[in-house]
Amino acid sequence: MPERLQYHRLVDYETADPAKVLAQRQGQATSSNMPYGYSEVVGTRGESAYVFDMGDVYGALVQEGLGTKSLIAREVYEITGKSHFAAIAQDTVAAVINDLVSVGARPVALNAYWSSSSYEWLGDAGLTEGFIRGWRAACDLAKVAWGGGETQSLPGVVVPGALEFAGSAFGVIKDKKRLIQGKALRPGDAIVLIASNGVHANGISLVRDIASRLEAGYQSELADGTELGATVLRPSHIYAELVASLIDSHVEVHYLSHITGHGWRKLMRSAEELSYVINSLPPVPEVFNFISDHARSDRREMYGNYNMGAGYAVYVQEIHADRVISVAAECGLQSWLAGRVEAGPRQVVIEPLGIVFGGSTLGVR
Repeated sequence: MPERLQYHRLVDYETADPAKVLAQRQGQATSSNMPYGYSEVVGTRGESAYVFDMGDVYGALVQEGLGTKSLIAREVYEITGKSHFAAIAQDTVAAVINDLVSVGARPVALNAYWSSSSYEWLGDAGLTEGFIRGWRAACDLAKVAWGGGETQSLPGVVVPGALEFAGSAFGVIKDKKRLIQGKALRPGDAIVLIASNGVHANGISLVRDIASRLEAGYQSELADGTELGATVLRPSHIYAELVASLIDSHVEVHYLSHITGHGWRKLMRSAEELSYVINSLPPVPEVFNFISDHARSDRREMYGNYNMGAGYAVYVQEIHADRVISVAAECGLQSWLAGRVEAGPRQVVIEPLGIVFGGSTLGVR
């Protein structure tokens, strides 16, 4: 095993979050610009999707990006000749759609945004055909129409060899009573965690840093016998079918959280003054142990930044927890009754590990 070195720390949210909050406040000042009597739905700004009242229905809007995971796929492709770009396409669609459905919206249309330093990558059929077909397949999984988008060549802005992928989506909440926002949360609610497919697309810069220091790079073997690159490039789950099935099953969902950046701190994304107590942990995929070991990141740092095996959280009355687990299984997803909502300060308490994340550690509003 190579000597342990000091790796770049995980994402600096202390720097980024205040600017994001400022942008939210400036954005809110423009809400009166909406035409046709449309209006912002109070309390949804700062959630994963922006929700507005369109009269008979609510509309929901999201824009999200993949981050730097495409750099891993590009390097693995150049070394091995094996393309993982269909998975990269699904990762990008998942980043958008999983946020959109977290408010109870049904996806309607999704647009793509792809940028690079030149159009050279579009001429590589081994890369682009898998990526484009993978994008279409991901849209089918999400049951969303791919409406188009923008493909840009940005020399001097995007570094040569890098591929930036993002997208935006619009969805509708047809029955306004099915809007999902934190105001419905109550002490005693169950927290059901839904399995991730591994790293998904967060904390990737640290993974890249680790790989750059390992003799075998992305071909380094994990304790379970898999290779680092192939494991990290497993595509993110798309949770749209799960959310739609819960709504169609008349399960009263009090809240949903897409566990991405900020890791398990996202369990308290709601602005409500409540405590989220976890007393049962899902199994941790081996890739997270590998990252923790090589980056010398302790469990607090890992759970504060990665999904650690849980990509989505569903909050329901305790009597509905078994139904959530059953619906998840029907959608091919593993899930666990992991904890409960309690009265108390806004915080996440991971009891088995003795970890507490206070409300001030999640500044996304």
